[in-house]
Amino acid sequence: MNRPVLFGLVAALLFFSSGCSTLSVQTDYNPAYDFSALKNYTWLDSTKAHGTDARINNDLVVDRVRKAVEQTLAARGYVKTDAASADFIVSWLGAIDTKLQVDTIDHFYSPYGYGSLYRDPFWGGSTRTTTAYEYEVGTLIIDILDPVQHKLIWRGTGKDRINGNKNPEKVSKRINEAVAAIMKDFPPVK
Repeated sequence: MNRPVLFGLVAALLFFSSGCSTLSVQTDYNPAYDFSALKNYTWLDSTKAHGTDARINNDLVVDRVRKAVEQTLAARGYVKTDAASADFIVSWLGAIDTKLQVDTIDHFYSPYGYGSLYRDPFWGGSTRTTTAYEYEVGTLIIDILDPVQHKLIWRGTGKDRINGNKNPEKVSKRINEAVAAIMKDFPPVK
């Protein structure tokens, strides 16, 4: 395979793989807390709303997020228990925000072809195209609280573009991926 073809294939692969996920994750925690003592957990009051958006506050999304968190914690050896014997409390909340993206592209043409460095000051030859579109960003916050003081000891936040997919299996898959990425650094390692 010659070099230009190989370069083209690598460039195409990088281009397509870069567009797969826009998930960004941040975590914060109390460095003085002893996370090694945590073994059992319980959920915070389940009657509390998990956000103000009806797309989040429905049984389908609540069950998917809870299941993803429980599977992640179980894979790390944590056991779900009652509130009296829990070493930590888990809670989550979500939001969907509308964002605006504005892109401006300058196009210029000349007698020598597209994109030459020469621009005729009298003819101009330049056009500017501006496009704006809205998109939605979902935020998922997972909190770990101390069971005695109900103080936050760990927080993981994930933000990602929502693609509007209505397929339940794909929605569950994206929630599972987001929870796994958010909780990747729980418990924090000193």
